[in-house]
Amino acid sequence: MKIKPRDNCPVDRTAQLFGDRWSFLILRNLLLDGPHRFQDFSKSLPNISPTTLSARLKKLEDAGLVRRSVIDARPPKTVYEITELGQSARPVIRAMREFGLQIVDDDMSLG
Repeated sequence: MKIKPRDNCPVDRTAQLFGDRWSFLILRNLLLDGPHRFQDFSKSLPNISPTTLSARLKKLEDAGLVRRSVIDARPPKTVYEITELGQSARPVIRAMREFGLQIVDDDMSLG
């Protein structure tokens, strides 16, 4: 996926790539648990639709963050794993986790 920033801001480029919660959660799963098959994501992200999961995996693959491999078996198996570039998102995911731990559910306001 070619990111076309609306301006020259690196935060904007990152937001366009990770602009939805599912992309972050997919990367989190791959970083924490290693390679996943499609149904593994469906189990760990029960509220994601198969269409959305497929679209997000494709987006992350096109961006070079996730690698899709087809294993020659009967039936064929598709496995998704994090790439070296995807590994570089680890500090972002870690920072989001730390920030999330500081947020209290009943005090979600920033003001």
